Amino acid sequence: MVKSTVDAVAHAIASGPRRLLVGRLAEGPATMSELASVLGVTLPAIDKHVRVLEAAGLARKRRVGRRAIVTLEPGGLDLLADWATGVRAMWRARLADFAAHMDRGDDGPEELR
Repeated sequence: MVKSTVDAVAHAIASGPRRLLVGRLAEGPATMSELASVLGVTLPAIDKHVRVLEAAGLARKRRVGRRAIVTLEPGGLDLLADWATGVRAMWRARLADFAAHMDRGDDGPEELR
């Protein structure tokens, strides 16, 4: 099992084509050929994208006979969602503090006026 990191997941989904692949895989497993047809690219190009998704812990490729089946592993997306939730909470708190500061009419330290 691959250990996902926020950086690896963010890098993997920073690419528009890989986001399309994640969207397709959210509908269910797909063969490499099916994924190639989604993007209209070659099998080697899809293989490169799938390897990035696998490295980030977002996808798993397995062989069934001669076919390679790719499945979405959504745990990496959960990791990114948890990180984003934490950042959102921090910014909400900071903005609430700023709004309270502005409501008080506090001019701040003398040297900043």
